[in-house]
Amino acid sequence: MNRLDQLKQLPQKPGVYIMFDSRGNIIYIGKAKNLKNRVSQYFRNSKNRAPKIVEMIRNIHSFEYIVTDTELDALIEECRLIKEKKPMYNRQMKNSAKYIYLTIPNEDFPKIVIKNKKEVDGAVYFGPFPSLKHVEKTVQYLNDLYPLRKCPSLRLEKSSNGCLFRELGSCLGVCTGQVSIEEYKAYVDKIQQLFNGNGKRALQELSGKINRAIDNLEYEKAAIYRDYYLGLRHVLGKQKLVLTARKNKNIIAFEPMDGFKLKLFLIKGNRLLARKIFDLMNMDRSELSLNVLQNIRDTFTPQTREDSLLTQNEIDEAQIIDSYLRRSPSNVLHFWIPSSYLSKDKFKLETKVVSLIDRIYSELI
Repeated sequence: MNRLDQLKQLPQKPGVYIMFDSRGNIIYIGKAKNLKNRVSQYFRNSKNRAPKIVEMIRNIHSFEYIVTDTELDALIEECRLIKEKKPMYNRQMKNSAKYIYLTIPNEDFPKIVIKNKKEVDGAVYFGPFPSLKHVEKTVQYLNDLYPLRKCPSLRLEKSSNGCLFRELGSCLGVCTGQVSIEEYKAYVDKIQQLFNGNGKRALQELSGKINRAIDNLEYEKAAIYRDYYLGLRHVLGKQKLVLTARKNKNIIAFEPMDGFKLKLFLIKGNRLLARKIFDLMNMDRSELSLNVLQNIRDTFTPQTREDSLLTQNEIDEAQIIDSYLRRSPSNVLHFWIPSSYLSKDKFKLETKVVSLIDRIYSELI
C-alpha cells in the first residue's frame, strides 16, 4: 500500500503514530487528538518548519498507528513507547542528561550547586529541571538575594577582613571564621522553603522590582530582574510538579468519548492505576456515582505503593499527566482526593464524587 492510500485510511480518532525509516528503524513516535489530521500534516508542503522536522520527514519511509479511546490514553501510550523504543528524534524524553538538579550539599556552609544527576550523598536535591539557562539564572538570583558563601573551595582560610564579597555585602564572610553554622543555616532554610512551596512572594517581589526599574528608566537592571523572574518562575513551576508527584496525590479524571460514553482514569501521583469506560446510556447518575466510588475504593487502597524518590521516567509521566489535565479544563474534569477522604472523611468523598458527576452531565454531555 502506498503512502497516499495509507493517509486516506487514517481514522479521525485519537492515537499514537510510529514513523519508520527505510531500514525499518523507529525514528519518531508522536501522539494525536486526530490521527488523520496530525499524520497528514507531515506530508503536506509547509513553510517555516524547523530543520529537525524537515530532516525527520525526509527520512520517513513508512508509518504505523495505534488507535486509543481518548487523547489522555494516547499521551500515556506515547510516553511508554518512547521510553521503550528510544526513537532518534524524540530526544527530549530519550536523553535524561538534558535534565539537571539544583543541589544543597551536605556541608556546614553549602553553596547552591548545579548537578546533572542525583546521587546518594546526603545532599538536598531540587528538580529535575529541563532548562539549564533558567536554572543558572535562579542560582544567580539566590546568590544575589542571600549572602551565601562565594568561596569556590571548602578550605576556608580564616581572615579577619574576609574576601571582597564580604566587603560588598554579598557574603556573610564565612572565611573570617566568625560565622556560626546556625546563622548560615538560617539562609539555607529560607532557600529550601522557597522551593518547597513558598515562592509566590519572591516572584511578586521580583515583579515589583522590574516595574520600579522601568519607571526609573533603569532598563539594564530591569532586564536582570526579568531574567531572574523567568528563571525562578520556571524552576518553581517544575518543582511544584515534582512535589505534587512525590506526594502521590490520588487523582480522578473523566474524559468524554463518542457514543455517550465516559472514561474514568484513576491516577496516583505519576502512575496510572486504573481506567474504565462507562456507557451512560445504560446507567443513571446514581448508578454512575456508586460505580465510580467503588472503583476509587478498590484502587486507592492503603497497600498502594508510596514513593519518596522519582526516577526520570516517572517525572516524564507526571509532566504528561499534569500538563494534560491543566490544559484541558473544558474537555477533562478532574480533582485530587485527599488521603483523609479515603479513610476518615468518606462522606466528603461521596459528596465530591456526586458533585463531579453532576458537572459531567451539565458540562460534558
